[in-house]
Amino acid sequence: MKLFVTGFSPLDQFVEEEIAIKKRGFKDLVIQKIEAKHILNNPTYIQNDDVLICGATIYEEFIERKVRGHLIPFRVQTTDFLKALNQAVRLGNEINIINYKEMFFKYDLSDLEKSLNIKINQYYYSSVESVDSLLNELVEKKQNIVIGSGLIVSKAIKKGMNGFLWYGRESVKLAVDIAFNVLAGRFEEQSNWKRQEYILDHFNEGVISLNVTGRIIQINHKAIELLDLQKYRDLKGITVNELEELGFISEYSKQHIPLKGKLLDYKNKTLFLNSFPIYVKDIYDGSVIIISDTAEIQKHEKKIRRKLYDNSNRAIYEFDDIVGKSEIMQKVKHKAKKFAKTDANVLIIGESGTGKELFAQSIHNASLRSKEPFIAINCAAIPENLLESEFFGYSEGAFTGAIKGGKPGLFELAHKGTVFLDELGELPLSMQSKLLRILQEKVVRRIGSAASIPIDVRIIAATNVNLLEQVNQGGFRLDLYYRISVLNLILPSLNERKEDLYDLVLSYTARKYPDFMNVIGNCIIEITELLDEYQWGGNIRELENNLERLFAYLESPVNITKREVLNNLIETLEENNLFILNRFKGNESCDKDSYQNIIREVEINTIKGALQKTNGNKKDAAKLLGISRSTLWRKLNETEQ
Repeated sequence: MKLFVTGFSPLDQFVEEEIAIKKRGFKDLVIQKIEAKHILNNPTYIQNDDVLICGATIYEEFIERKVRGHLIPFRVQTTDFLKALNQAVRLGNEINIINYKEMFFKYDLSDLEKSLNIKINQYYYSSVESVDSLLNELVEKKQNIVIGSGLIVSKAIKKGMNGFLWYGRESVKLAVDIAFNVLAGRFEEQSNWKRQEYILDHFNEGVISLNVTGRIIQINHKAIELLDLQKYRDLKGITVNELEELGFISEYSKQHIPLKGKLLDYKNKTLFLNSFPIYVKDIYDGSVIIISDTAEIQKHEKKIRRKLYDNSNRAIYEFDDIVGKSEIMQKVKHKAKKFAKTDANVLIIGESGTGKELFAQSIHNASLRSKEPFIAINCAAIPENLLESEFFGYSEGAFTGAIKGGKPGLFELAHKGTVFLDELGELPLSMQSKLLRILQEKVVRRIGSAASIPIDVRIIAATNVNLLEQVNQGGFRLDLYYRISVLNLILPSLNERKEDLYDLVLSYTARKYPDFMNVIGNCIIEITELLDEYQWGGNIRELENNLERLFAYLESPVNITKREVLNNLIETLEENNLFILNRFKGNESCDKDSYQNIIREVEINTIKGALQKTNGNKKDAAKLLGISRSTLWRKLNETEQ
C-alpha cells in the first residue's frame, strides 16, 4: 500500500507539510511523488490498495483511463478561491477563470461583478493539449489575469500572464485528510483480513465460508488438506456444487439451518461436520462450514490429557526467579548453580519459608534432567499408611480398593528426572530403610509385585531440622543421611539477608498486585525500614503473608496516601503478634536466649489456642495450624521438656 502524489509545483510546500503531519502514525507507509504522464503511460502502476492525490483536471483523465487505486482530487474550497480572487482584483479589473470541461460558476455573476467592480470571464478546456491555444487567445486579447488549477496557472505564468491558484492550504488539507482517512481504513481492513487469514490457516479445523449462492469466499489450508483439494489452484469464487468433492457441502448449505456434530465418511476418513448459517438482519447471507478429522480429535484429546498430567510433574521456577542481591544470597545461588551441573544428590537445609523448593526446582531446571519430570513429595503431608504405595506404587489386586491395572509410584514416574523430598526429617524410620534401598539398588518394586523396575532419578531433599541431631536421637538413619547429603546447600534466613527486603517487597507487589506498584514504590524506603525492625521467624513466607494482609486492608490503589500504607502495615504486623518481637528488640538487655523464649512462648500459646478450638483433637489442630501431625507432636514434646 502506497500514497502517490502527482506534481503541482505551486502547492509542493503545502502538500509536503500536511503529509509530514499526518504520516507520523503510518511508520511503514511509502510516499512517492510521481508525474501524471507516467501514470497515464502505465495505468497499472497504481495498485488497487494505493491512494493517489491529484489535481482535478488530471483526475478526470485518470478516471477515463481506468487508473486503479483510490483517486482523491483537489477540491476548490471557498476560502482559497476568495483569497485567489482578492489577489487577482488588486492587479486589474478583468479576470479570467478557466475550468476543465465546464464553467466554474453555473449561475449569473453580475451581482458579484458589480459588488467588486470587476469583469469576470469564464472559459473551459476539453483536454490538456487545448490549454495552450486557449491561453494564447487570451494573450492576444490583452488579458493577463488568470485563476485556475495548477496546470492553468503554471502555463499562464510561462506566457507572461499573472496566474492565481484557486487551491490553497484548505484545499490541500482537505485532500490530505481524506487520503489518510482512506489509508487508515485500508490498513485496518488489511490488518483484519490478515488476522482472519492467519487464524483460519492456524485453525485445527477446516473452515469454508460460503456466500448466499454457495460460492466459496474463504477456505483455509486445513479444509483443503482434509478434503484432498490440493489439485485445485484457486478455490475462491467456485460454487461448491461445481466440484464433485464438495457435493455434500452443497446439500447442507442449502438447508439454512445450523447443523452440529454430523459424522461423515469421506475418502477413508471419518469427518466431523458443523454448519452455521449467517443471518444479517434476519436475511440469509451465506454459511460457514467447519470440518474436523475424528482421528485428529482423538489424538489431540490424548495429547491434552498427557499435557495436563505432565504439568503437575514439572518444575516452573528458575534461578532468575529467586529474588535477592545480598552477598549471602549471591553466594548461595552461585553454589546452587554449580550443584546443578552435577548429578549428585543434594540436601537443602533451611528454616521454614526460606525457599527450599524454589531452589530445588531451579537446580532441576538448570540440570541435564530439565526436560524430564520433577516430582515433589512432601514427606510430612502423606499419611504413614499410604507412604509406601505413593512412593513405590502397587500392582492390580495388591489390596482392597487397588485400581485396576495398578498404579505407578512417584519414583517410577520420576524416571530420568528429579525427586524432591520435602520435610525429609518427617519421614518414618520404616520408610527410610526402603528409600535407602532405592538409592542403593536404583530399582523399585510395586506393592504386590515381585518384579523390580529400574529407575534413574536424582534426589534433592530439604529439611528445616538438624538431621544429624535426629541421627543421634535415633530418629534418622545415618547411612541414609550420607546418601542424601552428598552436596549440602544451606539457605539463609530472612533475618540474615534483610537487605533483600526492598527487592522482595517490590517483586511480590509486581507479581501479585501490579496495580499497587506506584503506591508501594512511593513509600518503599519507609516500608523496608519498618519491616527491618522485626525478626522474621517465618522468613519469606511470613513476609508474603503480611504483605497479602496489607493489600487486603488497602483494598484499592486509588487515592492511597503514604501514611495510610504505613499505618496499615503496622496494624498488619501487630496482628501477627510481632509487636512482642518489637518490644524484645527495644530491650537491649535481652540476650538471644530471651528472644528464643519469647518465640517459644508465642508458639506455645498459638498451639494451645488451636487445641482449645478443636477440643483437644490433635489431627484437627494440626490442620488448623497448617502443619503435619508429626510436627505438632514434636512441638508438644518440646513444650513438655
